[in-house]
Amino acid sequence: PPAGLPGAGALYWWLGAPGYPDLPIDRRIAMADELMANRPGQAEAVAAAPAPPAAELDPSYADLIGKLRAAVTENPNDPRGLELLARNEAALGNFAAAEEAQRKLIEVRGDAATAADHAALAEIMVAAAGGYVSPEAEAELQAALTLDPGEPLARYYAGLMFVQSGRFDRGFALWQDLLENGPQDGPW
Repeated sequence: PPAGLPGAGALYWWLGAPGYPDLPIDRRIAMADELMANRPGQAEAVAAAPAPPAAELDPSYADLIGKLRAAVTENPNDPRGLELLARNEAALGNFAAAEEAQRKLIEVRGDAATAADHAALAEIMVAAAGGYVSPEAEAELQAALTLDPGEPLARYYAGLMFVQSGRFDRGFALWQDLLENGPQDGPW
């Protein structure tokens, strides 16, 4: 027998499902589509997600964050302040505050809100849900991809959403294109 064949058989016997027929592709796709349609919402996912570890802040950084929060409170329609606040709150694991700031940023920018703005909101939501792409995060991904079908962060998380629901074919297609044509220094 070819080298590795007995090992493959043993591995399948241990991890596989001997005696069960393979599911036809159309049935697997239907099951994945059903899973996608019945996913838990954002609030449920956030409630089930583990709490992020408490960040130990350098006192000078904590002071800067306090000043940033105060500045945004004084000037709640300042796009730059909202952008900085959303980014820093997310980095601290304060996802509710980050989401609030990012939503306000999108509202303030109105029609000038970018695909990257919507993708950043989706990323905050995914982080808050412990890595899960909820239907609400999907809506932000769709908004981003409507504005810019090539937006890399939105394409990455859209791929993750498909993989999480069992549509590996769709997820991998997005990721393969992103790897081949996206920024080479991207986190993916």
